[in-house]
Amino acid sequence: MKKAAAIGNILFTYLIALLPVLLFTYGKTGVSTFLWEHLFLGNVFVPLGFTLLFGIVMYIVNILVIIKASRGRWSVRELARTNMLIKIIQIPAYVVIFIIGLLCCLMIFTIGISLALLLLDLFSIGLTGLFACAAFYRLRKEQLISSNMQMLCSLASFLFCADVVIAVIGYRASLPAKSSPEQEFPS
Repeated sequence: MKKAAAIGNILFTYLIALLPVLLFTYGKTGVSTFLWEHLFLGNVFVPLGFTLLFGIVMYIVNILVIIKASRGRWSVRELARTNMLIKIIQIPAYVVIFIIGLLCCLMIFTIGISLALLLLDLFSIGLTGLFACAAFYRLRKEQLISSNMQMLCSLASFLFCADVVIAVIGYRASLPAKSSPEQEFPS
């Protein structure tokens, strides 16, 4: 479940980055033309709808991860490390989305694409923020951080750029944690 949430969260962000790339390369490359004509039926709402549906499923998976993490399913170090890796692996996708969104802001007729990318980004950071909340809950439960620190880190996990720094801090806080062998390698 944890791996599915991690891979899904990463994949969701890269799907968002892929949407405008496919949109702007339509007719210029064979792959994007094939996808738009045969898979998406020439309608931008087909890939957008798929991406949103996938995001909703991932929200459910992340909520299940929070529940399982609160019951001690994974070690605190494992959760903190996975949270940090998710945030770091997503950086290139966020850079692409930011650059495309910025370029679309320059032209008045593409400002809607910038707005759509912003909303999808907010959706994406919500996904990874939920996962981070599970990690910071376990850090507090293992008494590696205080309740105030948990609250601060959990809130910062929903802010762009701060979430990566907080994820690294959370992982560093988890390093002194000793975990039992059955928590490290669950059956």
